[in-house]
Amino acid sequence: MSLYKRPNSPHYWVRFQLGGREVRLSSGTADRRAAEEFETSARSRAWRQVKLGERPPYPWDAARTRWLAETQKRTKAKDEIILAWFDEHLKDAHVQAITREVIEELRALKRDETSPATADRYMALLRAILKKCADDWQVLESAPKVPMYGAKPPEPRWLTRPEFEKLCKELPEHLELAARLAAFTGLRMRSMLGLTWDRVDIKGRRAWIPASSMKGARTHGVPLSSDAVKVLKRLRKSSPKGAHVFQWNGEAIDDCNTKAFQDAVERAGVAPLRWHDLRHSFASWAIRNGVAMHELMQLGGWSSYSMVLRYAHLAPDHLAEAAEKIAKTSHKNRHTGKQRKHARISA
Repeated sequence: MSLYKRPNSPHYWVRFQLGGREVRLSSGTADRRAAEEFETSARSRAWRQVKLGERPPYPWDAARTRWLAETQKRTKAKDEIILAWFDEHLKDAHVQAITREVIEELRALKRDETSPATADRYMALLRAILKKCADDWQVLESAPKVPMYGAKPPEPRWLTRPEFEKLCKELPEHLELAARLAAFTGLRMRSMLGLTWDRVDIKGRRAWIPASSMKGARTHGVPLSSDAVKVLKRLRKSSPKGAHVFQWNGEAIDDCNTKAFQDAVERAGVAPLRWHDLRHSFASWAIRNGVAMHELMQLGGWSSYSMVLRYAHLAPDHLAEAAEKIAKTSHKNRHTGKQRKHARISA
């Protein structure tokens, strides 16, 4: 008898011989007809796995859980957010069912929700997990191709000082203070929101961001301008208790790019604007006020010089001076060359 019940289980169980070994599986149902259908399907799958070498179904939930457990990426928290979106659409699915057609549907859905660039980021993570399933975990014969839109990142967007002040007037106080500190220090949102008072020295006008909160995974020292100090004093006064600098109703703030922020952006007439554009504003103000590129790199915690070169066109005076130095050097070399040539002729 292939269908049977255990004393401690209400469900029917399946038992059959395959490849010289006994297979026992729970049907997950107390309905005999459904259990018989399960048995037929289970026998067929087991036969194909043994005789044809097919790999057993591997649940999406197992793949995403294994990915998070094994990954050493610093962006693990971001991966969890992306995977939560995939979970909504791949619930109860197995990785073998994630075909090219399914991927195309997911990609188009994410593009319609956000943008092609964001869709590419989501698809890049899915591609990495499927590749892991094929190459390392060997639960897939081969990973399906995951196409990308190849969208170019948008040009940096920044605010002028008058635009920034206009925005601040529309923001609720807790977001206004956060926006001001972001624009005065250039800190990324997550790095700033993770800041605790034990890492702030208002008197010494310094703050420290631990490596775990920095995109570049390096501890970052932040010199505090007089404007930044004023903001921190207001924050200390508004939230005298609690370890975190940024709080709302006694709880640490975990996001600033909220509906309240976007509503204020619309009222101020500065749309489109993301919270990260405040970091671009910090950089543009610095360059326009004479801060050198290498100094900006250190102030903003950029990991490479090439990343700050996007702001080079904002410093025409500096570039003009550099161009003039090159022109003088070139003119001097030409003049010296003529003198040497004249000297040889005279000789």
